[in-house]
Amino acid sequence: MFRMKINFIIACALIKLTVASANGNSSAVLQEPARQQALDETFKRTSPLYGLSTISDEHLIKQQCHKHLQLFQNGLRQKLPWALKMYDASASLESGFTFGNNFWLGNIEVCQAVAQPVNFQVSSYLPHQMKAELLTSIAPFPVEFRVLYFRHNSSWQVDPVVIAFATRVHMGLCVPSSCTEQDIRSLMEIYLSSDLFAGSELFDMNLQYDYAKDLKMKPETFRRTSFYLCCVFITATVGLTIAAAMLKTTTVIEEINIGKSSDEAQKATGNSTETKSENQQFIVASSVVACYDIQTNWRYIFKQTKSSNTFAALSGIRFASAIGVTLYHYLMFFFNGTRNKLTLFGYLVQFGNFDVFVDVFFTISGFLQTYHHFRNVVLLDMIRKNNFKQNIMLIGLHLFHRYLRLAPLFFLTMGLLDFSAKLMDDISLLDIEHKAHVHCENYWWRNVLFIQNFYDHNDMCGLWTWSLACDMQFSVLATALLFLYVKHPKHTKLCLASLVVASIGYTYNYGLKLNFDGTLESTFAFLTEIYIHPLARILAYISGSIAGWYFVEQKQLPFTISKRMQQFTLYLLLFVLTGCIVKPSFHIISVFTSTSILLLQRFVFTITLSIIFVASGYGHIRWFFSFYESVYFQKFSRFAYPMFLLNPLIIYGLPYLSRSNLYANPLQMCAELIGILVVLVLSSTVFTLLFEVPYQNLSKLLIIQQVKKKFT
Repeated sequence: MFRMKINFIIACALIKLTVASANGNSSAVLQEPARQQALDETFKRTSPLYGLSTISDEHLIKQQCHKHLQLFQNGLRQKLPWALKMYDASASLESGFTFGNNFWLGNIEVCQAVAQPVNFQVSSYLPHQMKAELLTSIAPFPVEFRVLYFRHNSSWQVDPVVIAFATRVHMGLCVPSSCTEQDIRSLMEIYLSSDLFAGSELFDMNLQYDYAKDLKMKPETFRRTSFYLCCVFITATVGLTIAAAMLKTTTVIEEINIGKSSDEAQKATGNSTETKSENQQFIVASSVVACYDIQTNWRYIFKQTKSSNTFAALSGIRFASAIGVTLYHYLMFFFNGTRNKLTLFGYLVQFGNFDVFVDVFFTISGFLQTYHHFRNVVLLDMIRKNNFKQNIMLIGLHLFHRYLRLAPLFFLTMGLLDFSAKLMDDISLLDIEHKAHVHCENYWWRNVLFIQNFYDHNDMCGLWTWSLACDMQFSVLATALLFLYVKHPKHTKLCLASLVVASIGYTYNYGLKLNFDGTLESTFAFLTEIYIHPLARILAYISGSIAGWYFVEQKQLPFTISKRMQQFTLYLLLFVLTGCIVKPSFHIISVFTSTSILLLQRFVFTITLSIIFVASGYGHIRWFFSFYESVYFQKFSRFAYPMFLLNPLIIYGLPYLSRSNLYANPLQMCAELIGILVVLVLSSTVFTLLFEVPYQNLSKLLIIQQVKKKFT
């Protein structure tokens, strides 16, 4: 009986254990789908690519695209290596959105590893934790990396009024090649409108699909007019350079550079009229070709500066200022691809006062133009003797030669900008907010006429070229006024006074109307009216011109100052000049006060510069000017113009040709800036040698020919 009880108890226990085990297994089976469902929901809410695969419908998109998206979804659930890589290569919400990081770029290299095996050498004798399939597993269908661009209207992101802080979200996805842009657009619009993306819902982004890029070069890019013109111009210039190297007319080359008389050039010609005519034509043709002689031009660029050059320091100051402008352009264009934009914006605010810094170039140009004009006694005498029509023709001739010297390199740069901007717009991960190729195609004629600064800066072809347009306009106006001064000095002074009043009135008018408060943000917002307009900048040119006139016309001061007082005054002026450049940011003040401060800065800065330039001519503060007169500054000063034109083209490549977003780190930025300056000087040397000096030689040749005709 006892044994029967024991057997019964054991049987009950076994039955109970069996039932419990069955319940446990069924519970685990029930929990597995729930866990998979939770993972699916998480992926759907955080990964746009996975979200697209879940809402994919063969009635909405192409059947092949739908099939491949489903293969990806199933492969990810099964943790297939190629599917994991495809998921990993696609973007999700990046950290830093609140401070301007709109770059959710994914990883293009990982996406490439989904399409083809990775050639990665691994030692079989060393332990590795990774799965070997990561390098070899590829998708059963072709894939490609695309970048989708959206607009958001979230108030949870800082938004300084700077073009780099545009509300443009970049999203890189590794998608099946069978999916067209329209397929992705249709699915993405449904995905976003369904509020499935957690990041958009959290930050109230309200993302709106804009467009997509496949990062492939487009054939039409190489069919642009700018590309053909650049090729023709470069080929012609290089061809003439080769021809000049092959031409062994050393005497003609020397004649171009030292201006030998026509009698000396004709000594080797024959006695007959026909022979003389043929030789004359040959000399003219040889003279044109000789303008491109690379050896002569190289010697001209790096020739030793004469110690008698009174204002050699100004060339050094111009070169140093070009380096400063390059630095500021680097900080500005670095905005376009950096993920810590707010930090970089802080660097810009604290860096210096670039509202007035660029006036250095205008002051130097005005000073030198007036200085050389009043020292040219022959020209002054010619102006006095000429009638009105003759002086108008002479003014036109002067302006033509200036245009000929500036235009070739400028037009080549604009052509390269148009082509490279379109190329980068095709292949860059980043969206280019300011589409230079569109503006160059529509408004190229403004650059040809040097009037681009009269229009909205957002439509400008080459935003940084506004100062070149200003300089050209000031040169035209100054030439006319200088000619007028020779015959009617009082009228000229009245015109200058009117221009000063007009500049002050213009600045106050727009400063008050636009509520200019002196912040860097307001400078960017009102760039067209406050920063690049000629009336806002003409004070610097006028100040430099008056200083140049004063140095030539009146060598002595109207009052006596002791040497010690002169030294003290000049040191004080250097201190004031430095203070204007490194002026710290100030707290928000009234619009009238900030506009008045802006005007005061421009007055103080340009007048101080002008006095210092005059002091250079008198030989004061030699320690300061000796630095800028050093051999290195003088040799490289010839590259200031090409450096100014080319530096944005080189800097643009850093963010736009990068395969990921960048991070603004001061140490790394310093190293990059040094590299940029080295590349810039080398490229400027080539451009100066091939595309600037030869056309300056042509201008000189035309002047020589005109003088010969006049005296024969």
